[in-house]
Amino acid sequence: MKKIIIPVFAAVVALIFYGCNPTRFVSVDKAMAHKSRAKILDLSRDGLTEIPVEVFELTNLEELILFKNEIKSIPPEIKNLKKLKRLAISRNDVESLPPEIGELENLENLSLYFNNLKTLPDEIGNLKKLEELKLDYNELTELPSTIGNLVSLEYLYLGHNQLTYLPPEIGNLENLGLFYVGKNSLESLPVELGNLVSLSELDLATSGVMLTLPESLCNIIGLQLLSVDKTAIVPYCLQGSRNPRFQIIIK
Repeated sequence: MKKIIIPVFAAVVALIFYGCNPTRFVSVDKAMAHKSRAKILDLSRDGLTEIPVEVFELTNLEELILFKNEIKSIPPEIKNLKKLKRLAISRNDVESLPPEIGELENLENLSLYFNNLKTLPDEIGNLKKLEELKLDYNELTELPSTIGNLVSLEYLYLGHNQLTYLPPEIGNLENLGLFYVGKNSLESLPVELGNLVSLSELDLATSGVMLTLPESLCNIIGLQLLSVDKTAIVPYCLQGSRNPRFQIIIK
């Protein structure tokens, strides 16, 4: 009986000592003390103005969470974290991304909403495993054409920026299911939007005065929710959609 109890007791003590998730850390020092085991590092709300250099030594990290700090830049050393699957730097003061961001080849989730981004590097298109990209509430005026290389992307948030157009390559995102681009200054929309065959939700509300929606959107058979404002010009084929679940929401 003791041979069974002792190992179980030791396991319980280990869980209490390390916490419910022994791979998650909220301190750089503690993570550095267990480098090989550190897979999640959460430094949210720490008042950081820069990412501690020690972080880039934690090469087994799969999640780096830096939510709500005062970080202004992401150094090139971010490329060291090759195993990252999630990078969350939302609600900071980041003004640009280094080209090295494109070397995070395993990244699946990139969250950068509420920052000061004005542009994106072309290398963003190298993130072939990226499934979710949150860029809302920034100062983006344009997107690189390489955005169309994000073939695994399912969720794209671009609302509340200063975009005046979308590159036609956006139509290459055939796995995109949710696309939010409202609250921008779009002058037109590319016909290639009709190539987004997996799209179920599209938010274009307040994205441009008297914005004309391309008739190619009628090709998206699975589209269920389209959000527009009252000035948008919606093609007749959408108004008579054969999809019983399709709705047009006026915001």
